[in-house]
Amino acid sequence: MKLRLIAAAAVAAVSLTACVSPRYVTSDVTRFHTLPASPSGQTFAITALDREQEQSLEYRQYADLLNAKLTAMGLKQSTTGPAKADYVVTLKYTVDGPTPDVRSRTSGVSVGIGYGYYGRHNPWAFGGAYDPFYDNYTNTEQVYTRRVELNIYKGDTYTSPSPTRVFEGRALSEGLNGQLSPVMPYILDALFTDFPGSSGSTKTVRVEVPRNVDAANTAASPSARASY
Repeated sequence: MKLRLIAAAAVAAVSLTACVSPRYVTSDVTRFHTLPASPSGQTFAITALDREQEQSLEYRQYADLLNAKLTAMGLKQSTTGPAKADYVVTLKYTVDGPTPDVRSRTSGVSVGIGYGYYGRHNPWAFGGAYDPFYDNYTNTEQVYTRRVELNIYKGDTYTSPSPTRVFEGRALSEGLNGQLSPVMPYILDALFTDFPGSSGSTKTVRVEVPRNVDAANTAASPSARASY
């Protein structure tokens, strides 16, 4: 009986550890640019690519996030709009999926070890249990591909027939969350990691989701889509 209790406690401890494991938004970030290594002091204006997007409250929320990122780098938001800004910044985003993705999971083995009093001829003995099939399963999950594109143009060329692009970046992120708003802050974090970065390179960037945000989302939606 004691051995079973010890084994159950070990399994519970493993499960608890899994529950508090950190989660990440992982993005493959590709950038091309002709920007200086540390752009600073120039003015910028964020503009939508089409009128429908311009009226979108979702787009405005993402534009605020983008504005904060650029300002933190030392750039200044233009007060006169795109026409007189040094840079014009555009943002485009899409979500594709879901695509069924078969994933095989194995957590290892279930082991219990203990000792106890077993009688006069064998007063103390060790015991153990091994279950090779513990938490070994295959399941199908719905995977989404989130794509975010960020382009920067020279402001005085933006309205011309051939605007001059000085930065183009894209981030591709796969995850179980088909809603873009919960993951957009972390995808933008990935895009601005070591900005502007090495031109022509692709890097995989993992951004950890804060535990308080992760816990809140999991509590609100305990299904698999609470994962990122």
